[in-house]
Amino acid sequence: MTLCIISGSSRENSNSEYFAEKAAASYKGEVKWIRLRELDIQQIHDQRHDESGFSPVDDDHTQVIETMLSADAVLFATPLYWYGMSGYMKTFIDRWSQAMRDPDLDFKERVKNTPSYVITCGGDQVDIKGLPLILQFKHIFEFTGMDFKKYFIGEARKPGDASKSNRLHQLEQFFD
Repeated sequence: MTLCIISGSSRENSNSEYFAEKAAASYKGEVKWIRLRELDIQQIHDQRHDESGFSPVDDDHTQVIETMLSADAVLFATPLYWYGMSGYMKTFIDRWSQAMRDPDLDFKERVKNTPSYVITCGGDQVDIKGLPLILQFKHIFEFTGMDFKKYFIGEARKPGDASKSNRLHQLEQFFD
């Protein structure tokens, strides 16, 4: 059993990654990390309606998709940036439009029913302001047929705050 954690954080030792690490400790299987900030994933050039379809893009997106599709479960960890997912995460997911049209990937069939999780964190009233992000992921998972299992919203304003969170106990059995 493999869990693929896809991090959209732009910072090393980020709070969202800290929360994801704590959750992953309860996963009974192998954990693979993908840190989008370390990869080259280009913005989407929308060619869905072009006669010839999408042009190939020479970047790391397909490699990440293959890793994600080969996992038994996927956890998306992103800080709450301007009331939504980080730019790294948004760019990665925007490119799913291209992946879904790649017959070699068979994306939608392979991602179907994949247990999926979300961890996010932010500051000011994060329990309320983070809900639109959770709803966005819910819609993404419904569209692709992924199985949305659980989410966690943590409060963390500055580097290191996650380690002082009074919510860490919620992550101890995140995957049980």
